[in-house]
Amino acid sequence: MKVAVIGPGSVGGYYGGVLARHGEEVSLLARPGAHFDAMKANGLQLRTNWGDFTVYPQVTSDPNEVGPVDFVLYTVKLFHNEVALPLIEPLLKDVTTVLTVQNGVDSAEVIAERYGWDHVMAGATYIETGRPEPGVIHQSGSTARIAFGEQDGSRTARTETVFNLLNKEGIQPDIGNDIAVTLWTKLVNVGPIGTVMTASRGSFVEVLDSPWGEYTVRSVMEDVERVARAKGVNLAPDVVDEKLRDGISEAAEAQASLQGDFRAGNQLEIEHLLGMVVREGRALNVPVAASAALVTSLWKFRNGRVPE
Repeated sequence: MKVAVIGPGSVGGYYGGVLARHGEEVSLLARPGAHFDAMKANGLQLRTNWGDFTVYPQVTSDPNEVGPVDFVLYTVKLFHNEVALPLIEPLLKDVTTVLTVQNGVDSAEVIAERYGWDHVMAGATYIETGRPEPGVIHQSGSTARIAFGEQDGSRTARTETVFNLLNKEGIQPDIGNDIAVTLWTKLVNVGPIGTVMTASRGSFVEVLDSPWGEYTVRSVMEDVERVARAKGVNLAPDVVDEKLRDGISEAAEAQASLQGDFRAGNQLEIEHLLGMVVREGRALNVPVAASAALVTSLWKFRNGRVPE
């Protein structure tokens, strides 16, 4: 199958690399820079739970060099949508599926406003990855899951096609019957943990070692849960207990893309993750004080490193 990955960083690069390893015709659409140059010169190197390997997909910044594809995996940071969304158009044909696994809960809606739900499918990914150097992706742990589904929860020909494409060693696909629950459940987990790690300048182990670390994370998770329920999302009754328990059990492996961007002095997704929770909570008259405090602590860094 002909596949294009828009945003082949630590997440998109991992999945694109695995698909290329298994024989799919993969093209990586990336911005020019050190990572782009390294992939062009040396291939994309992956160090994973399922072995280390190098693949040599097409690497380009021009979607016209790729042309129409069967499947687009959209993994750019939310704040790059303005630049990245136009890249989708030359990749489309009548049956192209665009699967977004961006953070947050409204990514698919934004893309569908431009290209239509006939092309777009919402998803979420659960994976621990990093990019230790340009052209290299490091994945840890036994989980590399992509949950996805139609807006109405139905199983369709395209959900089956996407499942079959992704169902390879190194990827665990999962067709969901309520994608809103999937997206908000993930936000209950990654939004609070990643933001507390970033604001504290510490690992999740260090967060949990602090006197009020677990209490802080739970408080932010409860903010997200309250907002989701106010919006009519039917989260599991014990969603906070479950996600906190999962996070604590995997604390040693926890990586947060928000923290990685903060350390690198890059723009942050804070407005689109917990910032969205605070905006929605205030609009719905739902208490979100813990989330508001965290967003405020990182607000001046939202556009990148601030000079001393």
